[in-house]
Amino acid sequence: MKNQMPQTLNHNRDFKDDGILHSNHSFSRKIAAIRHKYWILPLAIIAMVSVFSVRHQDQEESVEFASTIELANISLPDSLPETINHHTEEDITASVDKLDNSSQTTPESPSIPMLSDVLADTGTGVSFAPLLEQNPELWKSSKVKKGDTLYVILKRLGLKTAAATLIARSENSDPLVRLIPGNTLHILSKDGHIGDEFIYENTPLTWVHAIRNGDNYEIVSNRLPTTTHIRKVKGEIISSLYAAAKVAGISDTLTMNMTEIFGWDIDFAINVQPGDRFKLIFEDVYVNGSKKSHGDILAAEFVNNGKTYRAIARRNEDGELRYYSPDGKSMQKTFLRTPVKFSRISSRFTKARYHPVLKKTRAHKGVDYAAGRGTPVRATANGKVIHAGRKGGYGNAVIISHGSTYSTLYAHLSSFSRGIAKGSKVRQGQTIGRVGSTGLASGPHLHYEFRVNGKHVNPLTFRQPASEPIEQDQKADFERIANYWVEQLDNLDSLNVAVSIETTGS
Repeated sequence: MKNQMPQTLNHNRDFKDDGILHSNHSFSRKIAAIRHKYWILPLAIIAMVSVFSVRHQDQEESVEFASTIELANISLPDSLPETINHHTEEDITASVDKLDNSSQTTPESPSIPMLSDVLADTGTGVSFAPLLEQNPELWKSSKVKKGDTLYVILKRLGLKTAAATLIARSENSDPLVRLIPGNTLHILSKDGHIGDEFIYENTPLTWVHAIRNGDNYEIVSNRLPTTTHIRKVKGEIISSLYAAAKVAGISDTLTMNMTEIFGWDIDFAINVQPGDRFKLIFEDVYVNGSKKSHGDILAAEFVNNGKTYRAIARRNEDGELRYYSPDGKSMQKTFLRTPVKFSRISSRFTKARYHPVLKKTRAHKGVDYAAGRGTPVRATANGKVIHAGRKGGYGNAVIISHGSTYSTLYAHLSSFSRGIAKGSKVRQGQTIGRVGSTGLASGPHLHYEFRVNGKHVNPLTFRQPASEPIEQDQKADFERIANYWVEQLDNLDSLNVAVSIETTGS
């Protein structure tokens, strides 16, 4: 019995322990159940907060978008169409937030979130599609290839080439005589031999229609039906202006147009730096729902080294678009800041510089812009050419007189533009030649000099003459227009859509 007692005790102990264990498990399950119940409450609260936040954000975006449409339809002064030409306001926004440049991770591909498109303008125009649809079996189409002429295309399509001569003799035939590779030409031939009708898609927005009338062709140019949307974008420069523009979703052409607007105040060759910012409000032109091109810039802002420049568009009586500061001063100054777009300054104005060819130190009375051979060189102001030809160490050079006070010199050119000769008149921004290395030059670059009353001055620090303000009798109307667009530019600050920024490769 003594030997069995331990077994019995042990057995009882084991049973008792198991009961305790079972009791503990039951207790644990109760505790766990209670814990789960208590965890559900904070989770439910978090979920409710999240849903509320999303709904609140959606409501804010809806309110923001609705307020934009409301702004678009507010009553504006009658003179506003001078600026935007029957466009209503729409808000397709893309903005760029500053990316921490210290990050070593590879940025994601740029993605520009935008709000839904809203029709801003339905322009007048005529489509050629109905003509092609009337007798599709009679039309032959050909994509213009490099070296193609109308004669070559007619021959390739098996049509009589005499039509090329008749069209060349007709009025308004220039687009059909100077075909552009990549464009499309449609030809209607009723008998399969003679070209009775031509449709030429000469630009993304226009087309040329030629109809045979005996031994002649009646040729007219037409504009396609377009719709115009107004877009707003903003960006910040991290690596380069082009990289920031790419992230903002704007084309190189629009970027160049922006630099042209501010080019009298900002030297984009040397003064643009990381941290500079820009805002643009501009048109996008659509044909049949497909975007074909950027339109005009309606309002713009550029912050350079902490200083803010703003420009407002205004169309004059001749239909020309000009830009003014919000207080009515013309953005267009007498002289452009740089004669070569997006170049690099390789040598500045100085009293003592070591000449790389002459191997000695002497004054450098101009600014050298390093640029590829053949880069266009433009006149920095309206004027009259007083020299175009060889000029000693300057090589091929052009000198332009801008009235009795100012003159500019452009040296080391590889060639002169057609029509540039002594006595010819030039306009600001006109291409007068191409960058080269003629004369005493160690490599291709433009040497640019600026003189005031015959004395050399530094073109980089020269203070521009005051620009002409807007006409006094139109200033009140312009101020109302300017206030509207300034408000739209300010509204871009509240749009904070982050996108990735490509910091390399541009």
